[in-house]
Amino acid sequence: MPDNTLFRSTTAIITALLLAGMLSFGSSSSVYADSTRTVNTGWLLESAKNLILTSDPWQDLGCTVSIDSTPSDFNIYRSGEIEVTAVLDRSPNSFRDIGAVSVEVYVDGEIYIRFDPSPYLSVSVPVFKTTRSLDRGEILSESDFEEVSVEVREIPSGEIYTSADDIVGLSARMNITSGKILTDSLLELPTLVFRGDYVYVVVPFGNITVTLKGTALDSGAMGDEIRVRNPDSNVIIDAVVTGPSTAEVII
Repeated sequence: MPDNTLFRSTTAIITALLLAGMLSFGSSSSVYADSTRTVNTGWLLESAKNLILTSDPWQDLGCTVSIDSTPSDFNIYRSGEIEVTAVLDRSPNSFRDIGAVSVEVYVDGEIYIRFDPSPYLSVSVPVFKTTRSLDRGEILSESDFEEVSVEVREIPSGEIYTSADDIVGLSARMNITSGKILTDSLLELPTLVFRGDYVYVVVPFGNITVTLKGTALDSGAMGDEIRVRNPDSNVIIDAVVTGPSTAEVII
């Protein structure tokens, strides 16, 4: 027969040690638990937000950044100092390319995880939208557009305008509806010389200039090179548009 007294004494000792935390079954799980830490993803998103606000091309455009949602926190199963760094994985293609931003989490100087913040952030930049419909060829004035802030993923392709002064005086390349974001693909310099119209051409000769009247063979905006025919001699010359119905021969 086994010695029940000895058995009960041994059981009591083991139980006491377990309650005191001096004995464990499976020490690896104990170390694993001690080295597990939870990382708040809001910390990662704030790092990405700050990087965007202080980096080109977003900084130059005066962007605003907001955190739309926050994913679940995650655990790090490694002991050591945790460091979070937001980086540009590549040079952004444009202000629309917020996917170039990532957040790297390091533990004791070694990268542990790379996090993509773009699905959780909204980046907005100021743009100009039309306040009314515009016909093709119509010249824009300040009352034809307004400045608004728009999320970058909602901005169509093309270069946006950063100053109202860059828009005033341009003409519509096509019919433009009200509320349209203005990009360089929609606007152009206005046509100052039209094909078939008479144009005055300035020809410099040293300290003097001669002005000739000819017929434009091309239409052109400011700075465009056009062909002009002399109606008397039928000689065709090249000239650069300098204003409405005027051009100059560049010698």
